[in-house]
Amino acid sequence: MRRISKILAVTAASALILTGCSTTGGTGGDSQSASSEVKAWAAKIKEKYNGDTITIAAQTHPSTQAMQKMTDEFTKLTGVNVRWDIVDQNSLQQKIELDYQSNNAAYDAVMVDGFWMSSFAKEGIVQDVTDRLAKTDDKFFDYNDIVPAYSKGLQEVNGKSYGVQIAGESRFIGYRTDIFKKYDKTPPKTMAEYLKDAQFFAGKEPGLYGTSMRGQKGIQFASGLLTIMYQFSTGFWDPKTGADQIASDDNVTALQYYIDLLKTAPKDVSSYTNEEALSAFSSGHTAMWFDATAIAPSILDPDASTVADKVAFVPPPTGPRGQYGALAGWGLSLAAHAKNADAAWAFIEYMTSKATSKTYVSDGGVPTRTSTMSNPQTAAQKLYYPAMLKALDASNNLAKEGISWLPKVENLDSKLTTIGNYGSEALAGELTAKEALEKASADIKAAG
Repeated sequence: MRRISKILAVTAASALILTGCSTTGGTGGDSQSASSEVKAWAAKIKEKYNGDTITIAAQTHPSTQAMQKMTDEFTKLTGVNVRWDIVDQNSLQQKIELDYQSNNAAYDAVMVDGFWMSSFAKEGIVQDVTDRLAKTDDKFFDYNDIVPAYSKGLQEVNGKSYGVQIAGESRFIGYRTDIFKKYDKTPPKTMAEYLKDAQFFAGKEPGLYGTSMRGQKGIQFASGLLTIMYQFSTGFWDPKTGADQIASDDNVTALQYYIDLLKTAPKDVSSYTNEEALSAFSSGHTAMWFDATAIAPSILDPDASTVADKVAFVPPPTGPRGQYGALAGWGLSLAAHAKNADAAWAFIEYMTSKATSKTYVSDGGVPTRTSTMSNPQTAAQKLYYPAMLKALDASNNLAKEGISWLPKVENLDSKLTTIGNYGSEALAGELTAKEALEKASADIKAAG
């Protein structure tokens, strides 16, 4: 499945790297300075798996690059050699599935998009690791420290765990502190306040608009709508039965709200993906922005943003139904036919452990642990980590209700594209919100 949000991904490349020949830079840690917990754990692993070789299938990504930097140290400590097979995102899913179907057993561990996890678990492509997690050392690993939205919302299927999170994101609001201070405004805590603030700032000054979000026809529009939808409804499909509820009254309300929001955005918002929405905000043209937490570093980068020194962040506002947040990300799982599953599990443990988390983040890995986000180290992290953690708490509210932010239905991309196409027509005034969703529902039913 092609992900809606590709914020965390970087330019893909293809390579097969043997640890001993790797030229990856970065700190990667140092066996001489490894903590006592790491050394004690690694000694046990080396006794059992010294000399084993494992192969990891992954896509190019900041977290993948961080793990590659840490791989040499892992091998020094454990004696386990690591091969990396790095491909682009679409190829990664295909290669994992083909490896499983052919029973080729080329991979021991695989990088899995959270949106693939449900089908991968159901089809047996990845292994149930619930028992392995239960046996991990709390001092070294501490599974409960991983953000619950990730461990429960993305890595669990029907109460069983199938991987460990290595990267993720939610969505939150960025706002101009200078503009808010100038007009004696406070950042929005409710959806009603968010819309009211957006309408207040739109046109308040020459060239200033209320907010920027995704509005491009099709899947981008649908992605933007999903950002706010769960504050109003339980989704386009009943989370328990999967029944179509696309044109429900609550969803019509959500779509109309989103249209009203986008009317406060720059006039070309109908062409906006996440990139254009970011550009509008970081160039100072909008008072607010609501998108992926992973984008925050770009907003705070003075070389890329004119508002870097006058921005703050808040979690998703509360709506009529409650406070909920977007959820996306990647995990590491054991391949079903892994030849060296135990050694591969040791690799997953090491890369995602609490004991190595500081090295992982300093090498560019995306934080996934509560302890990491609760203790920001840089000035930029101090500005957005607290709001990001609260956004993930909001994401976990969905998980607690058994709702997947991206619905677990077949042909989701096609269905969301249909909804986004009609939503775009409603934005243009060609349809009402109700007509748009009724047409989308009819088309999706007709397609089967």
